[in-house]
Amino acid sequence: MLRAFQFTLFTRLHFRPGGIQRLGEEVKNIGGRKILLVTDKGVKGSGLLERAVKPLEKEKIPYVIFDEVEPNPSVETVEKGFELLKGEGCDSLVAVGGGSPIDAAKGMGVLATNPDPLIKYEGANKIPNAPLPLVAVPTTAGTGSEVTGAAVITDKSRKYKCSIRSPLLLPRVALLDPELLCTLPPAVLASTSMDALTHAYEAFVSSVTNPVSQALAYDSIRLIGLNVRRFYANPDDLEAAGFMMLASTMAGTAFFNGRVGVVHAMAHPLGGFFNIPHGVANAILLPHCMDFSRMGVPEKFARIAEALGEDIRGMSVDHASRKAVEAVREMMADIRIPAGLREVGAKREAFEALAKDAVESGIHLTTPRKTTYDDIMALYEAAY
Repeated sequence: MLRAFQFTLFTRLHFRPGGIQRLGEEVKNIGGRKILLVTDKGVKGSGLLERAVKPLEKEKIPYVIFDEVEPNPSVETVEKGFELLKGEGCDSLVAVGGGSPIDAAKGMGVLATNPDPLIKYEGANKIPNAPLPLVAVPTTAGTGSEVTGAAVITDKSRKYKCSIRSPLLLPRVALLDPELLCTLPPAVLASTSMDALTHAYEAFVSSVTNPVSQALAYDSIRLIGLNVRRFYANPDDLEAAGFMMLASTMAGTAFFNGRVGVVHAMAHPLGGFFNIPHGVANAILLPHCMDFSRMGVPEKFARIAEALGEDIRGMSVDHASRKAVEAVREMMADIRIPAGLREVGAKREAFEALAKDAVESGIHLTTPRKTTYDDIMALYEAAY
C-alpha cells in the first residue's frame, strides 16, 4: 500500500542552450531592482560571469558582484556577502556557479529578512520570513541546489556543515543553460557528475522516498549512465552537457522531496573537517555505502544496475544488485575519481569525530539498512 507523501515544486525551470541571455528578463519578472550577483573566482576567471552581466546591463538592471564564495562556503562568507547586499541596497539575488555560490546566496537572502546569526536556522523549517528572491544559474551538473530548499553552510568554529532546509529557500527561477558547462575542468566535471549520481541514488533507495522522487531519480541515473563518459571525454558536447544538466536538476528535485542517506551523512563532516569538495567526498564514499546498503532493498539496486546499462536478464536479484555497485566503480575509474579518502587529505585519526557528527546529523536514518556508529566507522575505513 502506498504511503501518503508531499512533493514540493516551486522553482520555474527554463532549459535552453544560451538561456542565460534571459537573465535580465527573469530578474525583472521577480521584481528585482538591484541585484547582488553571487559567484566565485573560478566562474569569474572562466569568463562565464561576463555572460551573466550582459543581459543585466541590457535590461539596465543595477548589480553588485560578490565573487568571494569558496568551496564549502562558510558562515563568515555568507555574512560578508550579506553586508555588501545590505550596504548596496540590493533587493534580489542572482547566483552563478555550482552549489557553493547558490547555497551562499540562499544564506544571504535569509539574513536579509531574518535576524542573525544564520546558524540559528539550522535544521528543517526554522526560517520565519521568506528570504529575498533568488535566480539560480548553475554552471555545474551536480548539486541540484537550483531546485532545492536547502543550503549547506560550514560553521568553522565547529568544523561542521550546517544544513538549513525550508521550502522558502527554493529559488524562484533556475536558468539551465548547458553551454555554461563547457568550460568545466575535468576534475570538477567528474566530481559534480558523481554528486548528481549520489543524489539520484539516495533519493531512489531512501526509506522515505515517494513515487515521484523515485521516477525522477531513476531517469536521472539512466541519463548519467548514458552521458557521463561522453561528457567527460568531450565537455563541449552540448547534447551530453544538456542531458547531464537535466539529470542533475532532476536528482536535486528528487532528493529534496525524497531525502538523502548515509553517503551524505558521512560526506558533510569530511567537508567540515578537511574542506574536501562535496562531490569528491560523495563519490569516494558512494560505492562503499551502496555495497553496505544493497541488502536492505536488493530489488531497487537491481533496477539501478539496469538504469546504468547492465544486462541483468536471468540474474538473481542479489547478483543484479551487485552489478549496480560494479557499474558505479567502473564509472568512477573511467572519469578518474580518486580511489580513497587518503588521496584527498582525510586523516584516519579524525574518523571517530567524523562518525560522531554523521550520526548526530540524523541524515543516515533514511538509509535502507539500519546504520550504526560502528557501521559508519567501518565505511570510513573501507573508503580510506
